[in-house]
Amino acid sequence: MSVMMYSVFVLTDTFFISISEGAYAAGAVALAAPFLMILGAIKTTVGAGGASVISRALGAGDTKKAAVTTGNCFMIFWFFALLVTVFGLIFLSPLTKLLGASGVLYPYAKDYLRVIIIGSLTSTGFSSLIRAEGNARFAMYIWIVPVAANFILDPIFIIWLRLGVVGAGIATVIAQSISAGMCIWYFFFRRNRSYTISLYHMQPKGKEIREILSVGAPTFISQTGMSIYMILLNNTVGRLGGDTILAAYGIVSRLVSFFVMPFTGIVQGAQPIIGFNYAAKKIDRMKKAIRLSISASIIYGLIAAVAAWFLARILMTIFTDNEIIIYTGATILPIIALCFPLRGTLPIVSATFQAQGYPLHSLILSFGGMLAVQLPLLYIFAHFFGLNGLWYSFIAGESILFIISLIVITRSQRLQGVKNSKELRTPRS
Repeated sequence: MSVMMYSVFVLTDTFFISISEGAYAAGAVALAAPFLMILGAIKTTVGAGGASVISRALGAGDTKKAAVTTGNCFMIFWFFALLVTVFGLIFLSPLTKLLGASGVLYPYAKDYLRVIIIGSLTSTGFSSLIRAEGNARFAMYIWIVPVAANFILDPIFIIWLRLGVVGAGIATVIAQSISAGMCIWYFFFRRNRSYTISLYHMQPKGKEIREILSVGAPTFISQTGMSIYMILLNNTVGRLGGDTILAAYGIVSRLVSFFVMPFTGIVQGAQPIIGFNYAAKKIDRMKKAIRLSISASIIYGLIAAVAAWFLARILMTIFTDNEIIIYTGATILPIIALCFPLRGTLPIVSATFQAQGYPLHSLILSFGGMLAVQLPLLYIFAHFFGLNGLWYSFIAGESILFIISLIVITRSQRLQGVKNSKELRTPRS
């Protein structure tokens, strides 16, 4: 529910920008997605690593460790977010070009990026840490309230104040600030929590920092790898198709984000349950959570694929009246949608290893899949089949990774079942 609201957040920006500035501006803003993903990677790295540590600490009854971990999560994020702000502003122009923006798209992308970079410190909505202690409801609130605020602020800043893409960035930063404020209130001022946090818990603790970063590293590396993949994809689309095709793909990428975002929700919902029950030695319940998560992702993926296939043209017309961009987007989206049923399994399997405290397994699966499967297929299909080959490379890559993920998780569960059986047969003194 929370991440679906975030995907609405993304589409809201795209919608109002397209109304005010046109499809090229909307496509240019979409080119900022890889940078936003890197910024999000920092947040989710700290969040995923911290959530894994917290859920296992609570499962073992260690509330002090949970408090210290949460406090250090805040400090780690603010440190890296400050670095992103400083270096992002210094290298703004080359960064914009690196993301694939050129020609008519360049000024829009640069103006939007500048505002987002300045507001990097506000994107601290650690909903994963809140879910780790079982409060899914408030974790949902810190997504829903900012999304509602952004929906109100977008037309004000983009259309009424005529700030265009800059207004979209300002609305986003304000919405992020609301989320960050709610998160700070929850951890530092709210009563009746399962553990309390003070300034003492925010003092850097080497052991906790190492554990947070080591467990969360696969998330950072995989999301950074995905950002690099998206940058290479954007540049390849621009090289083969030009600004018009790139603008169309920019809108399609926002629509795809909307459809696939629930996979992230399934992962975020499953991860604390898996970690808690793994630490509590409830292996059967952990396995059930994994099976339900994978089944839910496949079923949802089928529904999303059908919806995207039949509604592709209607969805494109919401964002532009340019017939070329509409036709191009309505052609691309159904092809990419074919891989939706397969797309959620790899993140679930990767998150399972993270929740269990095995970051290396998660890293090999997520980043290795990107490096060894998706990137090579991108260039092979583009070389032999041109622009259309790019879209079909998604299907080929997701199919291979889906099969690998099922093999890995099946083997892992079988080994854990054998280990658990041996522990039950071993007499305790």
